[in-house]
Amino acid sequence: MRVRKNWVFLSLVISGVLLRAGFVVLANPQDPTFHSGGSDAPAYITLAGNLLNHQGFRYSGMPSAFRPPGYPLILAGFMQVFGQHYISAMRFLQFILGLLTVMICARVSARWFSGEAGRATLAIGLLLPTLIFPTAQILTECIAAFLTALFLLFLVEQQEVGGFRSAAALGITGGLEALIRFNAAALPFFGLWAVWRSKQKGGQVVRAGIIVVVTAAVVSPWFIRNEMVFHGAVLYSTHTGANAVQGVVSTQGRTQPGDTGKLREAMGWTLSELETNDPSRRSLPSELELNRRALRIVPRLWKEKGWAAIPLVGRKILDFWLSADQVLDTRMFTTRDRLIRVAGVASYLVALALAMAGINWLRSRRPQIAEIFLLYMVLFTVLHLPLVMNTRLRIPLMEPLVIILAGVGWAGLFMRDEETNEEREIPRRVMV
Repeated sequence: MRVRKNWVFLSLVISGVLLRAGFVVLANPQDPTFHSGGSDAPAYITLAGNLLNHQGFRYSGMPSAFRPPGYPLILAGFMQVFGQHYISAMRFLQFILGLLTVMICARVSARWFSGEAGRATLAIGLLLPTLIFPTAQILTECIAAFLTALFLLFLVEQQEVGGFRSAAALGITGGLEALIRFNAAALPFFGLWAVWRSKQKGGQVVRAGIIVVVTAAVVSPWFIRNEMVFHGAVLYSTHTGANAVQGVVSTQGRTQPGDTGKLREAMGWTLSELETNDPSRRSLPSELELNRRALRIVPRLWKEKGWAAIPLVGRKILDFWLSADQVLDTRMFTTRDRLIRVAGVASYLVALALAMAGINWLRSRRPQIAEIFLLYMVLFTVLHLPLVMNTRLRIPLMEPLVIILAGVGWAGLFMRDEETNEEREIPRRVMV
């Protein structure tokens, strides 16, 4: 029985790796997207090209903080090193990072819960479509998911055993991800919560200070750059206003039929008119002014919704957590691509159900870890409610946690005869 189970596990792992490799190999090396109806890839590529040409983070010569700097910087480096093959090189990097993401999540499950949980997490993560899809896209999700996995590894370590090393690691990973995706800026606050709720009570102030200082040090070059080019008027991002308007008008942040017209009517401009090197960009005001105008109209847009705001928020949660956007709003895709997305969503929902079982298992056996994971899921959901909510926004922040919990849920449901880390003494290392 044990030999058969090992062969099944090995087959799943090999299948997952081959599937991921095939997804990268089959993608057009000249096309930054794969099985996608459109994306933000052109915006990142334009910024990377401008950096490579020593024009800075600018569109048509005008300063920009509309996109975080991390991914364009990486792209620019790959353009410099690999030339016209930079897309294939990025996909190879993201393939490796995707494997590492799943391995890190499996380590969390194995170390803190059980070996069977770790094996289940590894198999689920390798085969989960929502973690495979970003691998071939020239987008931030794959790198951000890798950083989230590292953050969760050190988050649990900090909560369970404390230590200065995991505190510094939380600051580094949280800060780096904040430079990759603006919606990851809240990560360090969960690190502070882990310090406060840590089983190691000594040195909490020092550990909290380490997280704050290290995070600030990582992000500070971007803050300094914005201070210089926007003369103190922008600290972190000019994307908030447009994102908030889309959160009412075009809640998925994807261009559904008619959405472009709605956004232009609401804001007077669209993202494609802003993120371009075309001289027409200069007909629009600075990003600072556009952001201020957009933020001013958001209350009016919500007020105009009235009671319709309630089902709107409900639909946003369905899109974010149940991937309804990938099933109900894909009319522009081919029948084949729509079927692929439906199958991917079905697979994700199975993993989510196992994750909920994992949370239930943790609440009775490891309540403090369950608490911080639930807090993570709830607060990131609430933070997104006024903004765009879709599957792609969930993937980098939630999918690593989903597969960790799914592995725990699988072990709790189907491997009750196996020894778990809760049933034996978990090795405790003194962290320096």
